[in-house]
Amino acid sequence: MVKHYDLMLVAYSFVIASLTGYCGIEMTSRVRRAVKDKWLWIIAAAFAFGTGVWGMHFMGMVALMLPVPVTFDAWLTFASWVIAVFVSGIGFYVIRNGIKLGTWLLASALMATGVCLMHYGGMYAMQMGDGLSYQPTLFWISVAIAFGASAAALLIMTWLRDSERLPGVLARLGAALVMGVAVTGMHYTGMAAAMFAPGAYCSTANSLSDASVILGLVIAATAIVSISQWSALLR
Repeated sequence: MVKHYDLMLVAYSFVIASLTGYCGIEMTSRVRRAVKDKWLWIIAAAFAFGTGVWGMHFMGMVALMLPVPVTFDAWLTFASWVIAVFVSGIGFYVIRNGIKLGTWLLASALMATGVCLMHYGGMYAMQMGDGLSYQPTLFWISVAIAFGASAAALLIMTWLRDSERLPGVLARLGAALVMGVAVTGMHYTGMAAAMFAPGAYCSTANSLSDASVILGLVIAATAIVSISQWSALLR
């Protein structure tokens, strides 16, 4: 089955990923400055960052154009969001006071596992059964990218300090773009690994089928990230 992408939606997914990266940097700064309410900021950061990563992933899924209607199981899609928030929480917990080599590698591995579960769980939510399989080499490349992206994100969010001077702002913007490239790179490599058999179709029992509902969910995810980012900047 031939697949292609809506390039406007692909571009939008990269914007979401980059915005999420910038939000993660700002939220990390707030988490590390917090004293009494550190746990609340960790939870808020996990919710915002995880929602942003999930929103990018789901936007990338919507960007996929197949010769059959693309729909999703609502509960499996929700589970993929929960995984994204949970693994983000692990990351923010690890870097709350800085990181060491051992904890950095362990957290990177856990986050990469979570990202892969989110991505491939989201793909599974299409409920295509034997109609969907994966090219092994690209599959493992996507796993490697997930680990590298997780490790890089943890380092970037730990090392960058908040500064209102131009060099500091530009450094955060540049780092956010790097994170955006890493996250979207993992997603679209995983999508490239997907092979759709001729005659494959999504389950008729899937409840997420209305394009406006799906787009609304992604827009809501983007709004959550944006609001969280500004909250971190203003506190």
